[in-house]
Amino acid sequence: MFRSTKRFTGFSCCHRQPAHKGHCKYLHGYSRTFYVVFECTELEAETHFVMEFGGLKKIKAWLDDMFDHTCLINEDDPELELFEEMDRNGIIQLRVLPNVSMEGTAKYVAEHMQKMIDEQEGGRVSIHSVECRENDKNSALYYPNGIGGDGAAVLVGPLGDE
Repeated sequence: MFRSTKRFTGFSCCHRQPAHKGHCKYLHGYSRTFYVVFECTELEAETHFVMEFGGLKKIKAWLDDMFDHTCLINEDDPELELFEEMDRNGIIQLRVLPNVSMEGTAKYVAEHMQKMIDEQEGGRVSIHSVECRENDKNSALYYPNGIGGDGAAVLVGPLGDE
């Protein structure tokens, strides 16, 4: 198995966790970073790479659209209508996700990126893991095929101090 890693940085966005008992229930922001580990069993014939990073422009454009200066809201947020109104009024750039936590975002990114990678690479390359980092202290990891590759997805919670 061959693996390579790509880091995507500088995605300033805000979010909230309305069910949180503490300060995370309030709208707050971070500059998110994504570390993506690609893997394959056969290297690309001409370049001998796992993944040609120069060919990730479509993925980078998608990440920019989703996470650069946007407001991420859970699809079940009780104030979703208010956020949709702010979006319509040009106050925010709303992106609705199933779960905007670092864990949920890592899973969301892995699933969407894998579809784009499949189109580009014809199934040769898969995503081993995605780390979604909200700052230098906290991140979450998502393994689409489980840590041991057994097909069971695993979410690993925030690392480090709050």
